[in-house]
Amino acid sequence: LTVQAIQTRDYPLVQGCVLVIAISYVLVNFFTDLLYKLVDPRVAYDK
Repeated sequence: LTVQAIQTRDYPLVQGCVLVIAISYVLVNFFTDLLYKLVDPRVAYDK
């Protein structure tokens, strides 16, 4: 979908795809950090 949107110069769709990909990346990293904390209790995020 993203490649086709780029080829047809559908910029709003490209922006939407990039936004969804970026938000997905952030959420996956966040949940990975949470799971890492649950799996290894020695990890502390305190300051």
